[in-house]
Amino acid sequence: MSAWRDGRAAPDGQGANRGMRRFWRRWVARPGTRLGLLLLLLLLSAPALGAPPPDRVAERLAAARSAYDADAPQEAWRLYREVLAAGWASPQLYYNLGCASYRAGEIPWAVAYFEQARRWAPRDPEIRHNLRVARAALAAQPPAQERSALLDLLTGALDAYTPADAVRLLLLLFWAGALLVAAIWTLGRGGRRWLGRSARGVGWLALVVLLALALKLYQIRTAPSGVVVAEEAAVLAGPRAGESVQFTVPGGTLLHLGRRAGDWREVWVSAEMRGWLAAERLLEVRPPRWRP
Repeated sequence: MSAWRDGRAAPDGQGANRGMRRFWRRWVARPGTRLGLLLLLLLLSAPALGAPPPDRVAERLAAARSAYDADAPQEAWRLYREVLAAGWASPQLYYNLGCASYRAGEIPWAVAYFEQARRWAPRDPEIRHNLRVARAALAAQPPAQERSALLDLLTGALDAYTPADAVRLLLLLFWAGALLVAAIWTLGRGGRRWLGRSARGVGWLALVVLLALALKLYQIRTAPSGVVVAEEAAVLAGPRAGESVQFTVPGGTLLHLGRRAGDWREVWVSAEMRGWLAAERLLEVRPPRWRP
């Protein structure tokens, strides 16, 4: 069989094989590329592993855990809150705060902390289970909120991930796309055909993930929420004491949050149930910052 001529496509198998070897030598086998891939793996794994807490925080966490195991949930609750006030937060900390609150009889606080833990780790089954248990243990059930099937579907989809999840996936797709583009320019025509389709697929997937991130950030910005941590809270007509009471909500109620006015926060359950509530009676819940 004669060799192919210059300017004509090589047979798919031979051209792709030669191109793959050329791509490996020019890109993957280079020390700089290997270092970049190693840094990418570290970047993607570091958020999942998490940095260890400082020694002082670790001591407080150990003391809180010992208090919890010694059937002293109030002391554990206090110690966990000190860790939170020191600026250290994680899904496990909020989960532990929820467990300590529940055992201490502070059910509205337990609902708030489990809800906050769910915002940080939306797919954790233990957090979701304990949140359901705490809600069922409330002295009075929250009022029903306006719902629609389409809105429930969209909210459920948005609640299944955090902004950091989307950013990590975008980083992974960016590097995958960069490697595919480099391979397309290196391989022969036989290899470029299927790599081009793969690169387009990565591009479309990146656009979907970018849209998901934009929707999540829009949800956080336009639909903040908070949990009532008092046993019962009166929602007033205005942002100051002495205003008429619009309605009352039991502890553990998840409210939509609006404007701020000093130590007051605009809240609503539905279009007809709207007013102002003292901020100290709420715990605002939100996902972690969008950076992974």
